[in-house]
Amino acid sequence: MSRSVDQKTNWQGFVKPGELVDIRAGVELTLQDRRIFNLLIENAWSEITEDKEHEIAVALLRGPRHKGGERVGQSVTALMTTLVEVPTAIDGEAAVFKTQLLGDTCQVIDEDSPKAVLRYRFPNGLRKIIQDSRYWGRIKAHVMFAFTSKYALRLYEAVCLRANLRTDEQTMSVEDFRALLGIEKGKLTEPFNLKKWAIEPALAEVNGLSDFHVRVEAIRQGGLVRGPLTGFLLSWNRKSSDEWRAVLDELMRPKVGRRARITGKVEKIS
Repeated sequence: MSRSVDQKTNWQGFVKPGELVDIRAGVELTLQDRRIFNLLIENAWSEITEDKEHEIAVALLRGPRHKGGERVGQSVTALMTTLVEVPTAIDGEAAVFKTQLLGDTCQVIDEDSPKAVLRYRFPNGLRKIIQDSRYWGRIKAHVMFAFTSKYALRLYEAVCLRANLRTDEQTMSVEDFRALLGIEKGKLTEPFNLKKWAIEPALAEVNGLSDFHVRVEAIRQGGLVRGPLTGFLLSWNRKSSDEWRAVLDELMRPKVGRRARITGKVEKIS
């Protein structure tokens, strides 16, 4: 199988190893934290497995429509204190390998300075995960920056990771689906709240602002509409060229009024 590190950025997007898409973070990461982590990966990609320091302008990490409120330094700290867990084995016994998402950093204090940069390293453990990775997704940065929901970004990345599989659907448990969306334990535990505050906003943005059609169907015991929730069926397919052009037109428009324009594209959950 091909390695993730052998892939190059192209018109379909930058490469993100599957292990980093499927991470189960130890702390809550915001939408900005996740965007910045992706940009750090993209920026360092050609040398990402090397034990070296990388540099990127803070202005790039803020994104194309930065409003001035978000601080890059806060996201950097969150990434430095977040662990990624990857299943492995020790002498045939199931084990979990843990490492930080981000290693040592040095950042210009004044983030508003045109010379503000961040210098950073990826820890040895994370570079080893990337070096060994054999599956990946391609993320479009302009789509990533269009999302306002962190759950939308997680859903989009998950579909990008699965886009080239021979299947176009996957059944998963409630626990695994919550992990896919990056929902912390103890939050949105009621099915109604999970649907209203995570699934529906994510579907609205992914279906309205990406190159995929995505559906999420609730699986209930006995097939009853109101039976106990036991899992979810996730399905996806790529949009046609005309549909993708319509999305690109929307991405070029101001965000004002966008939610109303794309709400009609929300997929209903039974």
